Amino acid sequence: MTETIRSLAGVNLKEGTEIFTEGAMPDDNMYFVLSGDVGIFKKRGGVDHEMERLSTGSFFGEMALINERPRLATARVLSREARLARMNREMLLKLAGVSPEFVFMLLKHAITRLLAAEDKLQRVREELSTKTGKRKIY
Repeated sequence: MTETIRSLAGVNLKEGTEIFTEGAMPDDNMYFVLSGDVGIFKKRGGVDHEMERLSTGSFFGEMALINERPRLATARVLSREARLARMNREMLLKLAGVSPEFVFMLLKHAITRLLAAEDKLQRVREELSTKTGKRKIY
């Protein structure tokens, strides 16, 4: 995977730069962190809350390649500078023919994130059920 990502053009972004914003329509790109740190934020009550911090070797924004729904979070550079590589849908489809292992790795990571979110949702449901006295588990 590393060789494939290194072949993508990188861009340097300064601290505080927003890569994409929660609620914005996707730009058909996902991103790889080549260096630095990127935060993933969700708004709650009008305030940004950091949900995840990504560093070198991480990727994000892959849902934009799969669907055309608004972005679910805001991605912002946290370190003094970050170097990111961008991959669009066309590049991913070309790469799929040459390196199915790379696409499998992306899929594996995306599913892992989805399962972690599902587990968290289940824990919240159980906690709410306990607080309200109902024992519904979905």
